[in-house]
Amino acid sequence: MKSILFPILILGTLFFSCQSIEEKPITVKANDNPRLQTFEFENSAFLYNKTYSVYLPSSYEKDTTKHYPVFFMMDNQNLFIDENSYSGHAWRIDKVADSLVAAGQIQECIIVGINHANEKRFLEYMPQKPVESLSAVGKKQIDQSEVSVYSDTFLKFLVQELKPHIDTNFRTLDDRANTFIGGSSMGGLISMYAQCEYPTIFGGAICMSTHWSITMDDSELKIANNLMNYFYNRLTWIKNNQEPRTHKWYFDYGTKGLDQHYEKWQTQADELLKIKVDENDWLSKKYEGHDHNEKSWNERLHIPLTFMLGK
Repeated sequence: MKSILFPILILGTLFFSCQSIEEKPITVKANDNPRLQTFEFENSAFLYNKTYSVYLPSSYEKDTTKHYPVFFMMDNQNLFIDENSYSGHAWRIDKVADSLVAAGQIQECIIVGINHANEKRFLEYMPQKPVESLSAVGKKQIDQSEVSVYSDTFLKFLVQELKPHIDTNFRTLDDRANTFIGGSSMGGLISMYAQCEYPTIFGGAICMSTHWSITMDDSELKIANNLMNYFYNRLTWIKNNQEPRTHKWYFDYGTKGLDQHYEKWQTQADELLKIKVDENDWLSKKYEGHDHNEKSWNERLHIPLTFMLGK
């Protein structure tokens, strides 16, 4: 049996320290953009103190009557600043969003980046309910630590604490149609899970290089099959219990590195989407030559942002 936990952690683990007080910006690496501020969420009922960043649209201070859609993004360390990114190349999501706004292709939005949990990233992002349906042996293979998968707790923090906090302190459009979530790899997986678990909260999920395979080499089929069954069941529930055309889904994958293992699983997910979701409300793309890294995600990020926020 291949080790599941250790390789996944390597993908997104980044360590840096900060000291802060709630609602007072903290310093990470060099940041010359005053529209990007980083905070610490303290005294959560669910999690340890959680670092997050808020990126405001260029018109935010100019038009104090305007409210904005919100994107909650995973792996904040890798989103904005190259020096903070695990790979040395960030998503540069602020620059991509600004360029699309300037070109008139998307509406302005507030971007909230949430730090991953460093060495517990896998446990925080791994969809919990598919794991709970495994046998005791399967659960042990997934956890491999004293702390079990706790993504349900992470999502409670996000939905019950962080989102209300953002809606209270910033001028947001807080309804489902204007609330989005996104990430890549395990961050894409937790974004899928979040919209499945909270379809009344999130209206769109960007799942880039979704790590359906769980292992580095696609050798653990049981949990991947469980994930696919979960996805099908939740899509079915959403279709039967929610108003039509209220959720958007974006998935993609490359052909190099870890992404080379994703095609068979994403093909299965696409078949489920064809059955359960209106064809105008989901998009799945394959990118030849793209690898499993922030550079590749940066190069194609304009496509899901336009799909979600296009005018």
